[in-house]
Amino acid sequence: MKSKQVLGKGLGALIPGAIDIETKKEANQDFKKDYIIAKIALDRIEPNPYQPRIDFNYQALQELADSIKQSGVIQPITVHKISHDKYQLISGERRVRAAIMAGLDLIPAYIIKIETKEELIELSLIENIQRETLNPIEIAIGFKRLIEECNLTLEDIARKTAKDKSTISNYIRLLKLPTEIQNSLIKNEITPGHARAILSVEDQEEQINLWKKIVAEKNSVREAERLAKQKKKKVKVPYAPVKITDPNLDEIISSLRLKFGTNVKMNLRNDGSGEFLIYFYSREEMERIIEILKNAKDSHYH
Repeated sequence: MKSKQVLGKGLGALIPGAIDIETKKEANQDFKKDYIIAKIALDRIEPNPYQPRIDFNYQALQELADSIKQSGVIQPITVHKISHDKYQLISGERRVRAAIMAGLDLIPAYIIKIETKEELIELSLIENIQRETLNPIEIAIGFKRLIEECNLTLEDIARKTAKDKSTISNYIRLLKLPTEIQNSLIKNEITPGHARAILSVEDQEEQINLWKKIVAEKNSVREAERLAKQKKKKVKVPYAPVKITDPNLDEIISSLRLKFGTNVKMNLRNDGSGEFLIYFYSREEMERIIEILKNAKDSHYH
């Protein structure tokens, strides 16, 4: 290797194929443990089985490779040692791929200690999320895995990533979208703001219709929110007709449906008793109906 002149000073015996740059012993915010910075042979680095990135854009990789040819790899990757002369990637797969494309033999790396699989998953996901180089779906999957595989709470993740709990929850909700809408988000056809507007519509078929309209018309997030509200107002749930012989009662039910903007039914018993049923299909719709009833009560007493 090109590192013979510096090997034999201690690190070479411990890390074959590495050029010693420096050793750190500080509470690093990302890793919170001692680590070594070294240049490692690319052919001794194994991929990370818990890599959070699922979308590698070839053109972007080529641009990064061209930059590396000019200026080298500025930001070290992060690895941990798995055998005498092998390392496993924790973060930096884009830089590794681009460095190989650029024809490099060595790459700068932070070498840190990993003791458990959960710790590897946690570091892999959090480091990538903090770098903000993942697309929204990759981030959402990362947060979900931190909860399910590392048993972290929203509070834990918020503290480790410096993000609000509501932001984390909103990312995870993106995974409830149909696959085609998730893919559209990955391709940057829509933004997370558009996706949240689509999520406010509960029916999946209506979500897809709204998404197609947003993409076709290139609607802004505000326009998407307005369209979503319009869809939520349309009540599609069919209701069984009520057998009413008195035309006045039929007219009353029709006027109530118009007033509340939802399905209203009346059940009559043989003894003349019964009940009115006012249907709602979301918390927002329930609150709207309650407000109508409150206003009716207030106007009655004035």
